[in-house]
Amino acid sequence: MSSIRHQVPSAWRSALMLGVLLAGLLVVTAPRARAATAQDVSVAFGVRATTEGETLLVSGSAPQLGAWDPAGAVPLGTTASAYPHWSAGIRLPAGLTVQYKYIKRSPTGVVTWESIPNRTLTVSPDGPGNDDRWNVAPVTTDFHATATTTWGQNLYVSGDVADLGAWDPAKALPLSTDSATYPQWAGSHQLPPGTVVQYKYLKKNPDGTVTWENGDNRTVFVTSAGTVTLNDIWR
Repeated sequence: MSSIRHQVPSAWRSALMLGVLLAGLLVVTAPRARAATAQDVSVAFGVRATTEGETLLVSGSAPQLGAWDPAGAVPLGTTASAYPHWSAGIRLPAGLTVQYKYIKRSPTGVVTWESIPNRTLTVSPDGPGNDDRWNVAPVTTDFHATATTTWGQNLYVSGDVADLGAWDPAKALPLSTDSATYPQWAGSHQLPPGTVVQYKYLKKNPDGTVTWENGDNRTVFVTSAGTVTLNDIWR
């Protein structure tokens, strides 16, 4: 009898230890599963388009944009003061590269797609939104800048167009570098063709403060075709 009395607590202790171990594994693994999920950020899609009773929508390669199905396209909105500018904020995973196009839909449901090649966007948590023109193919502009930074600083470019954040550091285009290319930073964005764009580089510090480069605004003429490549040095 005494041996049986000793075995029962021992079995309970083993079961209790197993339960504690399993609970600990759940606590440890749960945060890791959440961390692996891509961060969704709001991307501002905007297009200038005149209409005659139609509404504007955007569709693209991502499920959030309808996966090229007009029935799942995201409607854009406008107001009397904003027209002909249409816009909508859409949440997409950070780092995702999507292709997209705008659509006009008539009151009777007839759909008209843009006839230009697909537009391209890489989602960035603090990148600028889009200021597109209906059926006008944007021009890819490659920004290359040589700039030394302290630990934790990052380089951005902003300018006088919405595509570059309209001088708002919070919406500036982030540039990137690595151990092989530093102190050269690079980034690309699609800009409206046939426009003169003013821009400047800025550094964002770890505490959130911003340092703009010295001198006058830089200027670039965005051609109507091809790719514009800029090679600048921080001043």
